Amino acid sequence: MTFWNSLISRPRNAYPLFGLALFLGLVPLNVTSAFAQGAGDLVVAPTRVVLEGRTRTAQLTLVNKGSASATYRISVINMRMDEMGTVHEISEPEPDQKTAEKLIRYSPRQIVLKPGAAQAIRVLLKKPKNLEEGEYRSHMLFRAVPKDAGQSVEAAAAPANGIQIKLIPIYGITIPVIVRHGKPEFKVSLQDMRIEPAAKKGELPKLMFSINRDGEKSAFGDLVATYKPASGDEVVVAEIMRLAVYSPNTSRKVELKLRVPDGVKLNGGSLHLAYRAAVENGGTLLTESKISVP
Repeated sequence: MTFWNSLISRPRNAYPLFGLALFLGLVPLNVTSAFAQGAGDLVVAPTRVVLEGRTRTAQLTLVNKGSASATYRISVINMRMDEMGTVHEISEPEPDQKTAEKLIRYSPRQIVLKPGAAQAIRVLLKKPKNLEEGEYRSHMLFRAVPKDAGQSVEAAAAPANGIQIKLIPIYGITIPVIVRHGKPEFKVSLQDMRIEPAAKKGELPKLMFSINRDGEKSAFGDLVATYKPASGDEVVVAEIMRLAVYSPNTSRKVELKLRVPDGVKLNGGSLHLAYRAAVENGGTLLTESKISVP
């Protein structure tokens, strides 16, 4: 399996934004979140850029995995995470949110990729002298440009009623670009842990909890839940890799479906939850918590 195929074989969570649009250039947008490697025929790596300390540049690679040439447009947008972890595009940042769009430069801004071709995108940090310490975040959007998006209504064959509606899906990927100036810190804790039994046959029980974050720095890491029965070995029952709680959010609600191995009953014993920094950041334990299983 090639490197790019291995990326595509591991899809992450996505949030779709989709709607009807007229031929007048208003087109629906399907955007894949920061944890995704690909949307449509486009693959982007890496999926996260952090510029801090002496790191002033980064390089991203875009690959067209499709069978036809495609045009991709690159832009910078601002997004905010809600308490459920969904990230939404915003027109204006809130007063407590520091954004990075004025601190970064990137090139090129539009590319045409032949099938299987790759293109490097360079990102450069430009910090002003009077920059306030803290963490700044914006998102780079890599969006496919449909071939007929610029066609006018007059150019299209109009139906008898004179109105034509066409769906033109645009696929895109967003990745966070984070700039840290100074030494912003953060603390996290796991709160309100509880097990919610399966509502009906065929469903899985869930572990419900909140990740509370304090400080100027976003939290980013891997969640692993393990179950230790009253007698027997500890087993992994759930995990989420590369989960973020972005600043300025102070809390994120999370639910994990618990997949207990055959022959093990979720009855008695204890459930342990650990949140660790991502492997590329050292894998340090950020916080942990444990509850008894009735």
